[in-house]
Amino acid sequence: MKEEVVELRVEEEGPFPVSVWTPQAKPRAVVLLGHGLGVDRTHSTVQMPAEYLVERLGLAVVAPDLPRHGVRREGAGDMASVTAAWQAYWTSGGAASLRDEWVRIAAFARERFGGSRLGYFGLSLATQYGVVFLSNAPQIAAAVLGLFGSEPPPKSAIMNACAPRVQCPIYFIQKQDDEIHPRASTDHLYATLGSAEKVLDSSPGRHAAVSPETLARACRFLAERL
Repeated sequence: MKEEVVELRVEEEGPFPVSVWTPQAKPRAVVLLGHGLGVDRTHSTVQMPAEYLVERLGLAVVAPDLPRHGVRREGAGDMASVTAAWQAYWTSGGAASLRDEWVRIAAFARERFGGSRLGYFGLSLATQYGVVFLSNAPQIAAAVLGLFGSEPPPKSAIMNACAPRVQCPIYFIQKQDDEIHPRASTDHLYATLGSAEKVLDSSPGRHAAVSPETLARACRFLAERL
């Protein structure tokens, strides 16, 4: 698949890189693809679904590096440092900043591909900020989420405020033995999503044990609705 790297900017924030992958033929739709904690747009968890979406399904994919990740990383790169930096960022206005970034990414994708329909694919951490983005993103026709959870109020305040406002069709991936986001929390997030059409893909296994078959089903769900 062909890759183009562009730089985008949101108001006074510094520029951030976005990879654009396209099939040989004209793409019929575009998927915005987020990455998880501690990795970036070059990681296999981004590359694998991107390759399937582009080469098997003929869609374009747009994938950025998040703040505090990839070329935007600040400080040490060990997981404890990355986690602490992300938590500080998220609770000090990062959720709103990320919403604005994804609105900018979506606008770029529509401009770049002539108003094509948009989907969103984001697992684990990409579900955390994905829910915030999708809660006010009528331009997104369908989304894949999962591997992230929430807890009833008063906990998970941002997720509980945003999840009911998500309206697009959702394919939600759950691992029943998830050691990071227990099943009760992923059940809660799935239940609170406001979408009228929701599919729960639940299977045994730990957090990272998402099979190629599960990814393929999720990608096809998006393609069918785009």
